[in-house]
Amino acid sequence: MKKIVVANNKGGVGKTTIASQITYSLAAKGHSVVAVDLDSQRNLTSSFENSPVIGDALAMVTDAKPFNADIEAGAINIVVGHKDLQAQNTDDVMVNVSNALANSKGADFCVIDTPPSFGEVVYGALLGADYLLVPIELKKYSLDGIETALEAFIAAQEVNGDLQLLGFLPSRFDAVKEVERNALAAVASEFEQVVIRHQIRNRVAYVVAQEDGVPLSEVKTKSGKEAQAEFGEFFDWLYGKVNGGA
Repeated sequence: MKKIVVANNKGGVGKTTIASQITYSLAAKGHSVVAVDLDSQRNLTSSFENSPVIGDALAMVTDAKPFNADIEAGAINIVVGHKDLQAQNTDDVMVNVSNALANSKGADFCVIDTPPSFGEVVYGALLGADYLLVPIELKKYSLDGIETALEAFIAAQEVNGDLQLLGFLPSRFDAVKEVERNALAAVASEFEQVVIRHQIRNRVAYVVAQEDGVPLSEVKTKSGKEAQAEFGEFFDWLYGKVNGGA
């Protein structure tokens, strides 16, 4: 099972939207997928409220309880979030999350949404995962945020040598704003090797899909079609990466 963590130490960058659409896209490819919600806000859980529940993230954090999925091809199961996740700050949280993910099985892919921090829960996820994807907004402090995420990745990789950085994905990008175009150019120049050459734009369709808990293909508007094409190009790139492509 390939495990993809979607993380950033800042909220409002579209993590949950990206995690949910990756999950839908993997299922559309015929893969069995488990979505894991490690955020106390439980937005990913809301995105898949009609999917079978196979676990509770709080049990992963407090008891290192893995999930054992038995999923058909193309199906999605969910490990639901819990309101008390934010309060879990004990020393064994990181080890519990890592062990829970490492011992989980039964699906082709696991997509993990995380809280807006690089605390014990997120480090635990990184220690038990295969890939890290970092959505970023192109604002004034983007460069500082990238450096923080890189430091977290390097620290986790020292323990989990199999962890790979997929890269930094520009999210909620507004190409009309000069300040964001300039920020993208600066980030791409400074971090050329790790910035993904795709952008997720600031489109209404992403908000609709997230609120309705549906894949972009079900948003039947002009914005939906544009978002589906845009996200599809990014997903094709990601899919190649996680399947051994260049």
